[in-house]
Amino acid sequence: MRVRLEHVLRGIVIAALTVLLWQSLSPEGNSGGKRLSARGVSGALAKWSALAKTPSGIHVQLDSVPSPLERAWLAGLAGAGTRVTWSGDLPPVMIDAEPVASPTGGTKVLVSAASGSSVVMSDEVGVIDTLRTQNAGAALALTSIAGPLIARVKGSAASTVPRDSVLLHKVLVLGAVSWETKFVAAALEEEGWRVDAFIRVAPAVDVTQGSAALIDTSRYSAVVAVDGTASQYANRMVEFARAGGGVVLAPKAASLDAMAPLRAGAVGRATSEARAIQAGGSVSLATLGVAPITSLRSDALPLERRAGAVAIAARRIGAGRAIQLGYEDTWRWRMGGSEGAVRDHRLWWTGLVSRVAHAPRVARWTTATSTDGAPMIGLVGAIGPSTPASDMANLPGKPSGLMAWLFMLLALALIGEVASRRLRGAS
Repeated sequence: MRVRLEHVLRGIVIAALTVLLWQSLSPEGNSGGKRLSARGVSGALAKWSALAKTPSGIHVQLDSVPSPLERAWLAGLAGAGTRVTWSGDLPPVMIDAEPVASPTGGTKVLVSAASGSSVVMSDEVGVIDTLRTQNAGAALALTSIAGPLIARVKGSAASTVPRDSVLLHKVLVLGAVSWETKFVAAALEEEGWRVDAFIRVAPAVDVTQGSAALIDTSRYSAVVAVDGTASQYANRMVEFARAGGGVVLAPKAASLDAMAPLRAGAVGRATSEARAIQAGGSVSLATLGVAPITSLRSDALPLERRAGAVAIAARRIGAGRAIQLGYEDTWRWRMGGSEGAVRDHRLWWTGLVSRVAHAPRVARWTTATSTDGAPMIGLVGAIGPSTPASDMANLPGKPSGLMAWLFMLLALALIGEVASRRLRGAS
């Protein structure tokens, strides 16, 4: 019985050795069955690439997103047959910069990150601002920047540079002679826009600055319709918008039936705030009368609300855009507002026009070429998504539970056979 038991133990040893030999000759075994791990990739990439045998697996614990060069290096290791995985709590962040369609220039920065994230914006000079994202995004308007723009969220940093400028044309203002028409044109001219105007003084008596006979994108970037005077140009404005132009409709102009193809919704009954008429009180945007925009079209987007009513809305029309306003008589804000009312009125109107203006992009020369607008997308594209620690047990190169038990069985069988033979005096 002892001899038979020794034969059984020897068979177990041979079987275990056979399995281990097969494992060593498998493709994973050719790589040495070795899995490497490290915290971060700095300094380790060159070492891994210089190994005599390709490791079967590499796992890195990341505290920050690797640079584009490091991601490309990791992708190269994966392409050479190594399974490369990573783990770490890295927040996603994306950044883009586009020129503002305004004569004064500027850059609009768009950042995407998880809602509630604190995003630190900076350039070569230093920190610009800290943004708190809402609805997975945030925006920032900058008048000037130095070098690449960088958005940092914990261990992730996205960077970009403005690569385009814009080509602007004139703005056409259509309206009857009134304070509103006068100060809309004045506000745009003060901000640097070149303005053409068609102003109706009396029936069959018009005053023009420039020419409104031809409304197209080769001449105008936007058209501002103040009141019913614009009705005779309604068809041209629709074609202008479809071709890519921008249109701004004040309440009186939006109420015209001819403007139905352009407006975002119906024009409601005008309301006014009591604070606007208080003796000695200054007028502001919040106290202006509003004709709420009702019955929004399905493709319209509300841009601003006041007391639950839509005060500004926009929609796309062909290749262009149109903004419909609910605010009435904005000149009162400029004339009866606080010390900064003239500036605020000017910036408000130029901001509206900038949102819709036809502004073809013109590529500009820049020396900053190394940018990383979406680092997490680059990381996932190079070596795949994050691998949780619980999924690492069966990675190539790491002994599985079965192999560990097989080795223990081999060792016990070998020790048992040798001990049995020695105890009975056999060689």
